[in-house]
Amino acid sequence: MRKIGLLFLILLVPSIGYILLTTGKHNIKPLGYFGPKKLSASGDTVYHSIPPFQFTDQNGKAFGSANLENKIYVANFFFTTCPTICPEMQTLMKMVHDVDDFERINDFRLLSFTVDPERDSVGTLRDFAKQIKADNERWKFLTGNRDSIYALAYNGYMANAAQDSLAPGGFLHSDLIFLIDREKHIRGIYEGTNMKDVKRLIDEIKVLVAEYNLALKKNINPIR
Repeated sequence: MRKIGLLFLILLVPSIGYILLTTGKHNIKPLGYFGPKKLSASGDTVYHSIPPFQFTDQNGKAFGSANLENKIYVANFFFTTCPTICPEMQTLMKMVHDVDDFERINDFRLLSFTVDPERDSVGTLRDFAKQIKADNERWKFLTGNRDSIYALAYNGYMANAAQDSLAPGGFLHSDLIFLIDREKHIRGIYEGTNMKDVKRLIDEIKVLVAEYNLALKKNINPIR
């Protein structure tokens, strides 16, 4: 009984915290920002942001940063023939995808960039998305020019992505998942193969949504 009670508390506390953040009085501790920052000419802090990009999704349609305006999303890098970390990482991404609360958030998306675009064609990614029962509109699997994907990984997400004959499957890539806010800032970085870290990601997505909801109520930086 004691173990059951402890488990109940572990599961309940994040939910209570989210309710308190999104209703009633607020004492939200905002999420931090990741990456280099600088001061603008006016003295404001300018945070690192994901640069513009455009690739092709599993439906054969162009998809990029323009499609993510005013959206919160999580992103990672993988390839469909990866023999090591990708299956576990994509399983945990699917866990985020399946959270009921997130299905009701119209401006929440998931992105998975392939680091092996030569083999991960549109058809391959479409079959992979179908295999794991991913919603084609909410979760985008992106392919395109390899060098552009690698540059975006390094310069945007500060992540590794490279062809490497010594790495399992022939590619070296990050095992991290990134939480990106509506202004394209990195607000969280998580180990994509760590269940505890991905649960933290789920909680922090809710915190980020609560930040925007509170700002809207206070008429600060109103969003749609």
